[in-house]
Amino acid sequence: MKIEDISAIVKLLNDNNLSNVSFKEGESEISVSKELAVAHPEHILTPAKTENQSNQARYIVSPTIGTFYSSSDPNSAPFVAVGQKVTKSTVVGIVEAMKMMTNILADGDGVIAEILVTNGEAIEYGQKLFRLG
Repeated sequence: MKIEDISAIVKLLNDNNLSNVSFKEGESEISVSKELAVAHPEHILTPAKTENQSNQARYIVSPTIGTFYSSSDPNSAPFVAVGQKVTKSTVVGIVEAMKMMTNILADGDGVIAEILVTNGEAIEYGQKLFRLG
């Protein structure tokens, strides 16, 4: 199997948004897989009760595992700051997983009350990133 064949298999995987491709030719066999970053909009803005409040706190949570970035590049200002109003589809950060960048959206109206993660921090699926007030 030639490197061009392997490159073609990886291109097939990426171009068709597949998670796994296997190919066998004679004695050679290759299997290529990757984790797909899937955003679950229903989980991006979730209500959660706090013990000492009768109001419900709302959080923006991570749509996937990866590395959190607060801006598009190290020289740019953060996407959001405490006290900033956000609306549905406001980009509040980026998560990088396996060289794939996924925008994190507010997915609802609110004000950033607290930023719960730092730039460059490893984050988990469903982790609370921002508290909305």
